[in-house]
Amino acid sequence: MVSGASLRAAAVLLGAASLVCAGENAALKRDGAYWVESRTGSFTPAPVLKVRMRGPVVIRGGATAATYTLRTRVRAQSEGEARRLLAQLQLRAVNGKSATALILDHPERPLASAELEIRMPSTPSVYVDTFNGDVEVYDIKAGVEVSTGGGLIQMDRIGGDVEARTAGGEIHFGRIGGSVRCFSGGGKIQVLQTGGESWFETAGGDVELGEVSGAIHVSTMGGNIRIVKSGGAVMARSAGGRIEVQEAGGAVIAGNSGGSIQVGPAKGVRLEATGGSIRLRGSSGALRAVSDVGSILAELIPGVRLQDSALSTGAGDITVFIPSNISLTIKALNESSRTGRIVSEFPEILVRAGQRENLTQAEGSLNGGGPVLQLTSTGGTIYLRRVRQ
Repeated sequence: MVSGASLRAAAVLLGAASLVCAGENAALKRDGAYWVESRTGSFTPAPVLKVRMRGPVVIRGGATAATYTLRTRVRAQSEGEARRLLAQLQLRAVNGKSATALILDHPERPLASAELEIRMPSTPSVYVDTFNGDVEVYDIKAGVEVSTGGGLIQMDRIGGDVEARTAGGEIHFGRIGGSVRCFSGGGKIQVLQTGGESWFETAGGDVELGEVSGAIHVSTMGGNIRIVKSGGAVMARSAGGRIEVQEAGGAVIAGNSGGSIQVGPAKGVRLEATGGSIRLRGSSGALRAVSDVGSILAELIPGVRLQDSALSTGAGDITVFIPSNISLTIKALNESSRTGRIVSEFPEILVRAGQRENLTQAEGSLNGGGPVLQLTSTGGTIYLRRVRQ
């Protein structure tokens, strides 16, 4: 991730003299108790653009030339005082063969604020580091790396890999052609599409993901996780919300400390919920699910191949919907403190009392038997339901 130190080092390594951006024009006008100045100019683009700011940044690709608009604002009694304070904010360019750096020089505690908008060709890679403020980047064919001390990060139509970090704001991405790595210290993460394996982490918000071509790594300390489609495996963890994975091209490994887990078609699952229920529908491979205080519902789909699987709950029911033509071996154990029950709609699965009080067992083979499905409940009822076709 880009930092202020790395941008300062980059400016030194560029090996060219710093200069105020070329062709700068300034216009100052009064806005109530404030004075607002707009400075426009151009700079020479290089394969890499580095921006170091204090305030919001907007970058738009697709232009034929590289231009900028720097808007500054200050509260002042007179035009002379405003000009003196605004002059403390200077945007300079450091040009090199492989990179151009745009750096806002300012006092340690500036009285004026600034925001920067850049229009440029779509080809350069972009690095942005701002002390505070929103960052928006659109229509860049290469990679983008962004860091802000507090604000929204928004991107769309980015061709390469993306890295984004905000200390206290939301992250909204549209279509990203490469992989994504992003972190928010306290906001929602929302992504429409990415082109590779991606990582998402927030300390206090929901994560909503559309279609991710590769594997997904996602965690939140206080929100829901919703994934429409992953092209690979999913590793998800939430400390206080619902986890929903509609479809995964690999295994789903998820843990939830304060909510439910719901998984659609996936190639194997390993799920742990300490404070909620678990629901599975259409997953194949090995199904492993444990809920401490919630129910488990599993819907098996015709034609989906299972491996040996186990579902267990400490305080809830287990319900399994089974197609009539699936080959499966069932082993169920209910040892509830109250009278435990196993309800089966399959005559092949025999239910009998155990050797000790409050223990009920069931075992049987469907269509000649197959992978073993082990069911264990210590606080509810086990239901084996036949799927009506």
